[in-house]
Amino acid sequence: MLDPNGPLSPAVYWRRRVVAIAAALLALVLLVWGAIALLGGSEPQPQAAPPPGPPVAVAADEPPPQCPDEVIRVVAELPRPEFKAGDRVPMSMVITNAGDRPCVRDTNRTLRELTVTSQAGKHVWSSNDCYAESTNEQPLLQPGQSVRNDVEWSGLTSTQDCAPDQPKAAEGQYQVVARLASLNSAPAEFRLTP
Repeated sequence: MLDPNGPLSPAVYWRRRVVAIAAALLALVLLVWGAIALLGGSEPQPQAAPPPGPPVAVAADEPPPQCPDEVIRVVAELPRPEFKAGDRVPMSMVITNAGDRPCVRDTNRTLRELTVTSQAGKHVWSSNDCYAESTNEQPLLQPGQSVRNDVEWSGLTSTQDCAPDQPKAAEGQYQVVARLASLNSAPAEFRLTP
């Protein structure tokens, strides 16, 4: 069987055997593949990607909220407790965010006021007497952050109607109160001396 006999050369018979064996192996491979496809199920076909939905708008960072009155602290400050009558008196309003979140506060010049009164509560001077200029000041205050507004009182009395030739404030005990809109500071006391 291994030694081919016939009218043709042995090489022809060997080639025929190789072709027959290759055809048998190919048939066997196709048969196994077909059986697997029928019995094991076909591979799942990849699903087509769903069509893209409508574009989603990404919200920009929202601006910080307005500071509520409950978190704002207003303080009137003086550099020292005594001044000479007739001298200029520096004073400050300090506005602080005492809350735990950043917020924005309107500190427009018309909303801020420093008022000097006598010990008996009589109006002596106000930073808003004869002043009507509005400003656009809305600082972002981080928790614990303050803004400071410095004012210098000339030592003269003033009235809301801007009466001319106001006298200088007399010697004695005074107090200054800072106001931001409806928020008032505790009074800071000082004395005018001879």
